[in-house]
Amino acid sequence: MEKITLQGYYDKLENATYPKTEFVNRVAYLTGKTTSTVRNWISGRTRPDDPAHVQILSDQTGIPAEELWKE
Repeated sequence: MEKITLQGYYDKLENATYPKTEFVNRVAYLTGKTTSTVRNWISGRTRPDDPAHVQILSDQTGIPAEELWKE
């Protein structure tokens, strides 16, 4: 299985706006954070402080939590 980061997952979503927007909106809803915060997580500018939010990202993407961001 290919290892992928959160940003890699997001980049692989279809180029149409809807799937990417839907993903961001779904994660924002599930975490109670703003879409801006979720986009910062995706880009790697910030990371969730709450381990539950990391688990939500992992659950939504199928990426193990320790592989969501490049070190």
